[in-house]
Amino acid sequence: MMWNGLLSEIRREWILFRRYPTELLSQLVVIVVAFYGLFLGASYMAGSRMVGGRLDAVIIGYLLWTLAMGAVGAMGWDIMNEAQNGTLEQVMLSPLGLMKILLLRSIVLFIYNILFTAVVLFIIMWLTGRHLSVSGSEVVPFGLAMACAIGIGYLVASVTILFKRSNQFLGLLQFVLLFLVMAPFASLHGWRRLASVMVPIAPMNAMLRQMMIAGGGLTGPHNWLLWSVLNAGIWLLLGMFVFVKASKRAKRKGILGHY
Repeated sequence: MMWNGLLSEIRREWILFRRYPTELLSQLVVIVVAFYGLFLGASYMAGSRMVGGRLDAVIIGYLLWTLAMGAVGAMGWDIMNEAQNGTLEQVMLSPLGLMKILLLRSIVLFIYNILFTAVVLFIIMWLTGRHLSVSGSEVVPFGLAMACAIGIGYLVASVTILFKRSNQFLGLLQFVLLFLVMAPFASLHGWRRLASVMVPIAPMNAMLRQMMIAGGGLTGPHNWLLWSVLNAGIWLLLGMFVFVKASKRAKRKGILGHY
């Protein structure tokens, strides 16, 4: 059943892409232009062109932020759309259930977003003149970051399923996530570094910097792979747990059909 559901979601996304190709192209233009504006603005404020490892770190952080916001925002928007269309109760009563459907949609979104992120990366590298080390192994930290983002997405979905609208919350969350992926948690030392590995996506960001800037592999001196798996697992399980509790509360209060 899960496999059939996954294939159905892949077909659904492909049909939406074929029907509304301008949406994807517009999103690509907005993301690239926003980064280039950030790049030029930071260079102007610094009084010189941003170069070297600092620019590389900004590129990696921006790509992670783009990927994470796609996963986090999708769950909230899906529930708001289902509630607005009056189909939220039908989805929850389907054989798969709402939590599994949201998970399958996030997995399909990750498949498409990896391709989308690769295109964004090469355009940004061309615009900035920086060339990062890119190989297939980067899918692992991106995948772990996506798992963490899905957990946060479930937390957003929990708020949405109870209150039906989370537009302002999503708007605030995107700036919080931007801070989390841009902050240099990997450069902290002692107990601060230990505490920072529980910050959403922080260890994945450090692992990507290790791989794409320093040219390292998945394993390294700081065990970022281990911390990334732990980080993704904690946030994913926490998000699922809160979502189950929120769904039961919404059913008990009889507010699934509300908008």
